[in-house]
Amino acid sequence: MKTLFASLSLLFSFTIFAQDLSDKAQIEVTLNNYIDGFYQGDTTKLKAALKPRLYKFGYWKSKKTGNYEYYKQLTYENALKMAQKNKEEGNIRTETKMRSVKVLEISNHIAAAKVTGAWGLDYMLLSKDDGKWMIEQVIWEGPFEDKFKEEEKTTTYYLIRHAEKDRSDKSNKDPHLTEAGKKRAENWANAFGDVKFDMVYSTNYNRTKETAMPTAKAHDVEITYYDPNAMNPKAFKEATKGKTVLIVGHSNTTPMFTNALLGSAKYDYMADDNNSNLYMVTITGDSKTSTLLKVN
Repeated sequence: MKTLFASLSLLFSFTIFAQDLSDKAQIEVTLNNYIDGFYQGDTTKLKAALKPRLYKFGYWKSKKTGNYEYYKQLTYENALKMAQKNKEEGNIRTETKMRSVKVLEISNHIAAAKVTGAWGLDYMLLSKDDGKWMIEQVIWEGPFEDKFKEEEKTTTYYLIRHAEKDRSDKSNKDPHLTEAGKKRAENWANAFGDVKFDMVYSTNYNRTKETAMPTAKAHDVEITYYDPNAMNPKAFKEATKGKTVLIVGHSNTTPMFTNALLGSAKYDYMADDNNSNLYMVTITGDSKTSTLLKVN
């Protein structure tokens, strides 16, 4: 509720941006409701996760033959009955070892995800209606195998340039932010309201530190200072593996840092009057993806 009220105070573009950032978190809630529905026999959570037109089917590995055999479709109604039966028979789990959720891709109206549960592995498709992500289709295989327990860690980087700086004194090499810059720094913190940052990095300049500070405070994270000219991308990625990280830099260093994380020269320098680019990089194993948003 606090995040909702904070979002209402932003400009329209920031509201849209915050909504975009919250999609992953919303989907993860739906996926966890799906697991809890079956683990805890909680039909309320299951109803919150599944669309009534659910189409779910799977493959079960035979102990005798070692082959996967088709397992019939599970309808929405039967899914609820299964959850209720689990509760009535006391088959309730608080399992954490055989439990994980992972958002694979998010588009405008659809998304793909992966769930590991006691039964095995599910791949699912979701859709978004009235701002709510729910599960449309599921294909699964079981039983659970130990190889599922170690999900590859996903690292997410958000890279931005410092906000508007004071340009009144051309001889000042370390200016502070202008009032517009301070407002933008606060807007970044609000826009990032649904992101849980583990680490915040900034170059050691007034304009970058002042841009990073509102977000760092909001997440109770100390700012770590870095020298973009002395960064070892491999060591940096290892030190931040599995974390969600904000990196504040400059018009030249921010795109180049993004390229270093990706291992490819994808982005050019930012224009000197551009303080609105957001580069998002996601790394899981050998998979590296990036998105560039412009937040005015």
